[in-house]
Amino acid sequence: MAYRFVVRVVFALVACMALVVPPITRAHEAAPAQPTVYPLTVIDDSGASVTFAAAPTRIVSLNPGHTETVFALGAGDRLVAVDAYSTYPAEAQAIATRLTSYPAPSIEAIVGLKPDLVLSLVEKDDLLGQLRQQGIPVLKLLPTDFDGTTQEIAELGRILDRSAQGAAIATRMRARRDAVAQAVATGPRPSVFYEMDASDATKPYTAGPGGFYGQLVDLAGGDNVFGDLPGDFAQVGAESVIARNPDLILLTDAYAPLNPQTPAMVAARPGWDQIAAVDNGAIYAVQAQLFSSPGPRLADGLESLAFLLHPDAFSARGPALSPAAAPSPFCAPGTSPGFLFGFAALAEVLGPTMGEPTECAHADATNGDTYQQTTKGLTRYRRATSTTVLTSGGGEHWALTEAGLAHWTGQGLDPPSGALSAP
Repeated sequence: MAYRFVVRVVFALVACMALVVPPITRAHEAAPAQPTVYPLTVIDDSGASVTFAAAPTRIVSLNPGHTETVFALGAGDRLVAVDAYSTYPAEAQAIATRLTSYPAPSIEAIVGLKPDLVLSLVEKDDLLGQLRQQGIPVLKLLPTDFDGTTQEIAELGRILDRSAQGAAIATRMRARRDAVAQAVATGPRPSVFYEMDASDATKPYTAGPGGFYGQLVDLAGGDNVFGDLPGDFAQVGAESVIARNPDLILLTDAYAPLNPQTPAMVAARPGWDQIAAVDNGAIYAVQAQLFSSPGPRLADGLESLAFLLHPDAFSARGPALSPAAAPSPFCAPGTSPGFLFGFAALAEVLGPTMGEPTECAHADATNGDTYQQTTKGLTRYRRATSTTVLTSGGGEHWALTEAGLAHWTGQGLDPPSGALSAP
C-alpha cells in the first residue's frame, strides 16, 4: 500500500572544482547550470554519501517520478530497468526489465543488472544498504516540498551531466507555481480532503500539511481539512472527515491498482452524504502521478487542483496539461479519450466549458452510472435520471435534460427548478 501514497523524488549535486578531494553537496542544494566536473560526491536524502567518477550510464529507477525525470532530462536511454508502475512517458513502457517495488524490489535482480546508479524513493534503508554493500551507487531522493522537487530535478541533471536541461525544467516549474500563486492570491480558500488510499474506507489515508503532495493544496489556494496532522500523511477516521465537512474531495486513489475509489463509492460511504463536497458533486478522481510523484508533471497537478478550486481565475480552456503520451485511464490499447453518446451531446452544447477528456468513459458497477474526467471537471451519466451532468470547479453543474440545458451551483446533482438556461 505504501507505494501509492508515500512521496517520490529526484536528486542532487553542486558545482565541483578539480581538487584532489571532491567537494560534497546535498541532494537538495541546487547549483547554477554548468558542465559537471567529476569526480562528484553528493549526500542523498537519507544522509548517505555517494561519489561518481563519471556520469551514470546504467540507471535503475524504482519510482515513476524518477523515471519521468530521467526521460525529461534526455537520459532515458540510460535506464536499464524501471519499476512496474513507470508508464510515463510512453517510451518508459518499452523498457523490458520492470521490477516489482512493493513490498520490496529484488536485490538479486538489481545486482544482476550491474547498474551504476539506483534511484530510490521510499525503499527501506537496510535494503539500500545491502545494495551499497555490493558496490552499487544508490541515491534515495525524497523532497519535502515543491521547491525541493525542482531543486532535486536540477541537481539530478547535474549528476547525469544534463545541467542545462535540469535547470530549465526547474525554472519552468517554479514559474508555473508562481503564476498559480498569483492567480489564487485574492480568492476564497475552499476546504479540501485529499484522499490517498481508502483500502479501509472507514479509515482512509490522507495528506497532512507537509510533503510536496500535501503542500499542493495550500499552493493551489485551498485549505487542507487535515492541515493540523503532525506528519506528512496519516489514517483518519471517516467520522472525522464528515465532521470537517470539506468543500472538495480529491481522489488520488481513483486509478490505484488495488481498491480504486470512484466518486460514487465515496458518496455511498455511510454518513458521507452529509459532506458539502458529496452534496455538490465536488468529488474529483485524478491521476495520482500528477500529485504524488516528484517529477516535472507535479506542476500539472498543481495547476489542475488550482483550476478545480478557482475556475474563474484561469483560462476557459482549463489547465494546460502535458501531452498524454502514456495510456489514458480506462482506454483500450491504441485508443485515446473522446466524448461519445451523451457526453458528446453535452460537449457539443457546452463547447470549451466541457474541457477535454483525460480518460475514456467507464461505468460504475455500484450504481450503473458512467463517468468521464475532463480538464474542466467530472462528467457523469446518471442512470437513475437519464441525465448527463458536468460538475466543474466551484461546484457548478451543467446538465442536459429532456427540457434543455440546466445550469446551477451547489444544491446537489439534480437540477433545481429554474435552472434551465441558454448555453
